[in-house]
Amino acid sequence: MRSSRREFVAGASLAVSGAWMFRSDAQSKPQGARLTVLVDERIADSRAFALRARIAGARVMPLRHEIGGLWFDRLLPLTASQGSVIAGLTTHADAFLLARFALASGLTVTRSTLGTGALVAWRIERSS
Repeated sequence: MRSSRREFVAGASLAVSGAWMFRSDAQSKPQGARLTVLVDERIADSRAFALRARIAGARVMPLRHEIGGLWFDRLLPLTASQGSVIAGLTTHADAFLLARFALASGLTVTRSTLGTGALVAWRIERSS
């Protein structure tokens, strides 16, 4: 099967996003630090990204409809450990809401738009 240029660029950018998200794993991390990846189970690229993350040793957590509850109940407590990272490949809307919660909590957010579906690869961590 022959891929279009757009599909090739989308696939290549998704591959690069994996390396970008996992960059802190190559460095030594404090005890208890861990990468947590959110997956939007409705999006194939998000599921593929989460699978690669799980293989690399990350904790994978499904992104449900209630982002506020997920942030305050599950994600914000994870950021208490120095060196812990939360990442994902999601829609703009989900990335926007998570970024607002993170910035309001004093965390650093890095984002990059990827792929033909205009998904956003993002990373949330505590500033060094």
